[in-house]
Amino acid sequence: MCGEEEETTRHLFFYCRVVWLVWTHCHVDFISHFLHFKLCNVPAYVNVFWERVWVTLISEIWRHRNKHIFKGEVIDHSEIFSLIQLKVWSWKTSKFVSSCFSFSDWCLNPVTCLFLIKSFY
Repeated sequence: MCGEEEETTRHLFFYCRVVWLVWTHCHVDFISHFLHFKLCNVPAYVNVFWERVWVTLISEIWRHRNKHIFKGEVIDHSEIFSLIQLKVWSWKTSKFVSSCFSFSDWCLNPVTCLFLIKSFY
């Protein structure tokens, strides 16, 4: 997946070429995102959703890394990102049934969509 470089945590989740390309799709500073985890000055439900994005992103990176290491599969960063979008969307539709944005809205402008979610508490 990432060549012959050492498999450190930083390399695996941030600096591996394929993983770095996944992060560039997210349009966030990935190191800050990892270190701070939660957004400040936002409603609690936005952070619940943001946490789900984070968990999905990391788990997909891990899953695809394992597919490469153990099965020799070629990894495509666009495929990983698309799966992340779909999995978060699927989770969102089951937990935030009152949200008012479409899958295409989510894919095109996720930050705006975060603030359109109504709390499910």
